[in-house]
Amino acid sequence: MSDKENAMESTGSNTEYNSTGGNTEYFISRNTAECNSTGGSVADNNTGNNTIESNITGNDIERAILVSVQIAAGKHVTGKHTNGVGDQERSLNELNELALTAGVEVARKMLQRRPGIDPATYIGRGKLDELRKMCETLKADVVIFDDELTGAQIRNIENKIGTRVIDRTMLILDIFAKRARSREGKLQVELAQLKYRLPRLTGLGTELSRLGGGVGTRGPGETKLEADRRHIRRRIHYLENELKTVDKQRSLIRKGREKNKLPVVALVGYTNAGKSTLMNCLCKADIYADNRLFATLDPTTRKITLGDDERTILLVDTVGFIRKLPHELVNAFKSTLDEVVYADALVQVVDASDPEYEKHMEVTESLLKSVGALDKPMITVFNKIDLVDYENWIRPINTRGKMVAASAVTGFGIDTLAREIAELVKPDVLAADLLIPYEKGNIAAYVRKHGTILDEKYTEKGIHLKAEIDKSKAAALKDYLI
Repeated sequence: MSDKENAMESTGSNTEYNSTGGNTEYFISRNTAECNSTGGSVADNNTGNNTIESNITGNDIERAILVSVQIAAGKHVTGKHTNGVGDQERSLNELNELALTAGVEVARKMLQRRPGIDPATYIGRGKLDELRKMCETLKADVVIFDDELTGAQIRNIENKIGTRVIDRTMLILDIFAKRARSREGKLQVELAQLKYRLPRLTGLGTELSRLGGGVGTRGPGETKLEADRRHIRRRIHYLENELKTVDKQRSLIRKGREKNKLPVVALVGYTNAGKSTLMNCLCKADIYADNRLFATLDPTTRKITLGDDERTILLVDTVGFIRKLPHELVNAFKSTLDEVVYADALVQVVDASDPEYEKHMEVTESLLKSVGALDKPMITVFNKIDLVDYENWIRPINTRGKMVAASAVTGFGIDTLAREIAELVKPDVLAADLLIPYEKGNIAAYVRKHGTILDEKYTEKGIHLKAEIDKSKAAALKDYLI
């Protein structure tokens, strides 16, 4: 069977998409697989001021064709079994949303079914020729593939179709580069970009080293490639050291929180589930929120009082998750994800109006498991409940922890959610009445460190303390209970 027979090109109203999202000042540039060895994109110094250029750098709207491959027999190119073409179509639709977020007009989506990927060009030769003609007809500026491509694949495809090629990871990195606001966020994104580009630079460099081998060809090509590698590795080393410093600073902040005994609750979930809007609703704050992918990159922490007993907690808004999240981003955002790892409890925010919400929960919980945070106390809140038929809404049965239906826009269920969060972090404490001999000053210090002092008196027999202390810490005090 030919590639054309196996191909399932998107046609009609469901497959050709014209962006109507308005004007944007960003577009995807050529720098996705190149690095200037003369001090342009990657600096030769370590001042921290010369960051790598974002792939989103212009002020024109580019037209794109999106391409994805579905391996026959329900297996995707990642090797994971899927439910067939539907899963990859949904992934392609998500790529469409990512492209719109990056300010790209999507002219056409193409999905090909094949027995396996072509190691040289990803899609088959027949489909590649069809893609070339499509680029000419639609005047496409860029082709975006829904999976990671190697440097060699990018080069081979571009040579065949004469149009710039990027992949899903490059697109996500572009969006992150645009959205990062804090210095930490910018460092993290740049590190992820460089680590992703380095092996692809090597792939592109293979072509440079094969340009004849004569005087003025092979030598300069290799020299430039090695210079690029050195610049990138030097910059990576610098960024990693800077992020280690950031990590130490965050550790000091966490120690301060522990000293103040304030429980930390992290909002987690798929991108665009409404975490920031929900946090604004709970905190009555004004955190940046928008109905688009990756509106929040930098973690935001707010002190909030919840529950009937007016319990004070720290609520943390975190970066949203997404399927096929580049591992470079997971690694680079370690200090940010540590906010989740070190939290006392989690609130998983789910977009109840999204037909894919169960898949989104799977992605979120898989990533939580990968960082060792899945077993934390958790509430699952189904946000945007105002956008569904609540009376006939089928409640999910396999949620972690208690389930709350809410709407950050209308306020429905917010009071219930606040009470459940307060209950989730309510400590299991023992009210202790203690008499501690003066020579046992270390015991008094232990109580002050691990408990809350309600009353303190100095008597002839010793220090009389009334305190609340976590039951797990109370065993060491049994000899001093009155």
